[in-house]
Amino acid sequence: MDPLILYLVAAALAVILLTGALDKLRHFSVFEGAVLAYRLIPASISKVFAGAFVAAELAAALLLLLPHWRTEGAWLALGVLGVATAGVVVNLGRGHTDVACGCGNLKQQSAGLSWWLVGRNAVLLSALSVLFLPRTAFIERSLGWVDGLTFFGAALALLGLYFAANQLIESHIKLQKLKEI
Repeated sequence: MDPLILYLVAAALAVILLTGALDKLRHFSVFEGAVLAYRLIPASISKVFAGAFVAAELAAALLLLLPHWRTEGAWLALGVLGVATAGVVVNLGRGHTDVACGCGNLKQQSAGLSWWLVGRNAVLLSALSVLFLPRTAFIERSLGWVDGLTFFGAALALLGLYFAANQLIESHIKLQKLKEI
């Protein structure tokens, strides 16, 4: 496999995690409210959990950008995405869908939870699996300026797809709720 894929996946996931963590920090009380609304942990530890979650998300993002720490960052990202996805799945199983996701864009009112969020996270987790491949899975070659252009173009495209998918998921949930009225 081309090493550019490794760099691309690490950078895209790092940006996704970093933007999510920074948004949670900016709107920490809203994120803490989302954690409480999931009803998975006692209210007495929700603030500590929310802080630890944001710290883990931020650390994962930064570690993914450091080649010698990328594997540790991938494990941390796996934990963050796994916990977030598990929380969504448990609440969907309970039929508790009118919960703000807490995923990002906390300033705007979330439409709630859906299986589309689980699917989105499954795609992120699948992409994350590339970071666990052994070094021998990637061909050794030097990277040139064309690789740099390819990297930046592909990274922007992936991030654009991610944020567009988030918007589509949010719009779909809102449309489904309008149909119920």
